[in-house]
Amino acid sequence: GGRDSWLHAPHTLISLGRLADRGLVTERERTELSDAYNFLRTLEHRLQMEHGLQTHTLPEDAARRALVARRMHLSPTDFERALALHTSNVSRVYRRVFESAGEGGAAAQAGVVDEGRAESQPAEPGGEAARAAAGDRADAEETSARAAAAVFARHLAGEDEEGRVAALLREEAGRSLSARRALTLAARVAASLDKSGQRPEFEESDLRALVRLCGSSEFFGEMIAANPLLVPSASVRAETVRRRDHRALLRAAVDAEADFGAELSALRRTWARLIVELGARDAAGDLTPAESNALQTSLASASVNVALLVARRELARRAGRLAAGPRLAVLALGRLASGGTDFGSDLDLVLVYDPRVPAPLAGLSREEAYARLAGLTVAALSNVTRDGSLYRVDLRLRPDGRNGALASPAPAFVSYLAERADVWEWLAHVKLRAVAGDLELGRGVERRARGAVHEAARRADPEALRAETRRVRERLERERARRDSRKGTDIKYGPGGMLDVYFAARYLQLRDGVADEGEDRSTRATLESLRRAGSLAREEFDALSGGYALLRRLDHDLRLLAGRSTRLPPAADHPLLGDLARRAGFASPAALASELRARMTAVRAAYDRITERG
Repeated sequence: GGRDSWLHAPHTLISLGRLADRGLVTERERTELSDAYNFLRTLEHRLQMEHGLQTHTLPEDAARRALVARRMHLSPTDFERALALHTSNVSRVYRRVFESAGEGGAAAQAGVVDEGRAESQPAEPGGEAARAAAGDRADAEETSARAAAAVFARHLAGEDEEGRVAALLREEAGRSLSARRALTLAARVAASLDKSGQRPEFEESDLRALVRLCGSSEFFGEMIAANPLLVPSASVRAETVRRRDHRALLRAAVDAEADFGAELSALRRTWARLIVELGARDAAGDLTPAESNALQTSLASASVNVALLVARRELARRAGRLAAGPRLAVLALGRLASGGTDFGSDLDLVLVYDPRVPAPLAGLSREEAYARLAGLTVAALSNVTRDGSLYRVDLRLRPDGRNGALASPAPAFVSYLAERADVWEWLAHVKLRAVAGDLELGRGVERRARGAVHEAARRADPEALRAETRRVRERLERERARRDSRKGTDIKYGPGGMLDVYFAARYLQLRDGVADEGEDRSTRATLESLRRAGSLAREEFDALSGGYALLRRLDHDLRLLAGRSTRLPPAADHPLLGDLARRAGFASPAALASELRARMTAVRAAYDRITERG
């Protein structure tokens, strides 16, 4: 992994796929390890939900072990068999990798060929090595197409011929961004479907859309492989995706269920269907990145609202009928606040309540009752179940950080920002937006909180504001970018990256009292507001807005193609760079790299001029 940046993937399942691409594990091992990972992660969360602790130990007691089996939706006998199968598979691969690595290389000892090396190390054009590599790729693609066709033929209406289905898959893969990735992931989906024992029927259009999506996105290919019933979601039309009422669909899904676990499962299944629909249309080019971000922001806001509803119902089940209706508002920061939610985005949230109404649970203080409600809401959004999870939730930006209450009284939250918050907190909260819960309460708190931030910044020493802005930005660059050109360009944390644009824009907002107005609070809109207010000269505006447009496009495509990442591969011939260049409309990876260098240099220069002169 240190020598091959293609293996630097943040998701375990995607990492396994890339290890198989490089021939470091076999396809069988990849499937076994992926299945084991899903099973064991689900089991881990079942145990932790029961105990409320970071436990990883199965109970020895037969009755409690049987309860764990039921929570895994298995009989005790089937649970023990599944556990034994998955752990034995993991142990076998573990021994193979480490025993053979000690004798001179895991791949060599296992007889595994590094098929992916030809993609990262260019061979002489027309040479024997190049012809051999091309032949290996063609053989691998043909094998994947036949394996997938053998399964999909049984699921097409009328049970089509395998040969015709294989030809269809090859044809569609050839039109996709990466034929090899398309067929490899399609075969993974087919294998998962085959093992599931389910018999859904697909249309030919579903399979074509699936192959195109797999060719463009490892992220979504692995997601569908984990749940092959999502295959039809890849072919939903763009007009339908744009019209979706996310909140109504999620609400209808949980309304049909009667307990917390069932509601979480229904919420996750419906969310997964909606995000795959959206990702498929994005990958196909039917949605612009801005449209995709807007729809994902809508889905995230709807998810928070419905998670809060699920939490209220579960609180009533556990503690009895609520004594009063909770007045809780959810405020967002970061991308959810600015309307830029993207694939893999965290949700940075702050929860506030109205202290003038009685506590919703008799016998508990408001702080205790709202802490329980907040905890259940976070669990509804972020707990991993057999149906997956929705979002990582970050509450660390609440007053007093990790030491603060999960939910704050609204007046105390505003007072904190006005009197005790640090400059870095002002920089984060200047984008605050009410997104869920009691929006009447939330919008009032949002207005007062943002006013408090701007007033605190107005009273601050201008030099201290400037110096602290640079200090925080430089710390993030040191800690996260790790300036090492061999690891590739970091488009977020590196010099001239997206954080330079964010910090420059928010610093100017605080320095000059320029508040975000209206519904569009994106970074692009903020830069335009600063330009109109006279805070940004034309040269700086052009550098920041032009650079940000390219950086944000690359960030979006990286998330879609390869999962969440901020760093581009360092190798000029890396296949991911080719994919990014094609999606962004560049003639070659070299042309993309040249434009990116120029844009990031201009962004850093503008950032320095803004924050050095004060």
